[in-house]
Amino acid sequence: MSKMFKTVTHTWNPFTGCLFDCSYCWARKMALGRCNYPDFKPTFHPERLKQISRFKEGDFVFVSSMGDIAWAGEQEITSIVSAIENSKALFLIQTKNPEIFLHYREFFSMTNVVHGVTIESNRCWNGSKAPCPVFRYSAIKTDTHPHKFLSIEPIMDFDLDIFTEWVMDINPEIIEIGADNYHNNLTEPSPEKLAEFIKQLEDAGLNVKQKDGLGRLLK
Repeated sequence: MSKMFKTVTHTWNPFTGCLFDCSYCWARKMALGRCNYPDFKPTFHPERLKQISRFKEGDFVFVSSMGDIAWAGEQEITSIVSAIENSKALFLIQTKNPEIFLHYREFFSMTNVVHGVTIESNRCWNGSKAPCPVFRYSAIKTDTHPHKFLSIEPIMDFDLDIFTEWVMDINPEIIEIGADNYHNNLTEPSPEKLAEFIKQLEDAGLNVKQKDGLGRLLK
């Protein structure tokens, strides 16, 4: 299975499932189609906690690539974080509700954790039950953790000045930008706007990774 992000080396799924129902969600389609998941309801898998022993220093591990940890309960988060604390690997906690980093601040304060958020555009859209992008931006901007990751995938049409300012405010260590590679008929930015967006971010010294498939939009 794809690791999803270019900078990630491994995935680990002690928690799976999500109820945000994003129309483009590849994980839900995969789970309901051909993976060993009975459904996409939020589910904790305590037996997978021991898998953390296989991760070593230098690994960058995407936690719960097959779900969103925002749907996990406090005890489940405590168990996952306790396992992470004893590892020398680096772990990406990626969510569409970064309020969890503020609500569970004491759990997610470790230095071997990166706080990740997905923001596809500065504009709200009706294809998801996730918090509107402006709320995600506000929460991750408020978060004082030093290590942040921004996924802009699948990128949708946006307002150049506003969205660029948001990204600058978040100041993530890594930005990964990807396109709609699964034919979901999303409203996408023009090649010129996308190219200027990437240029402004790179000119500001931000670490931008272009995912496979983004070239379709840049053409």
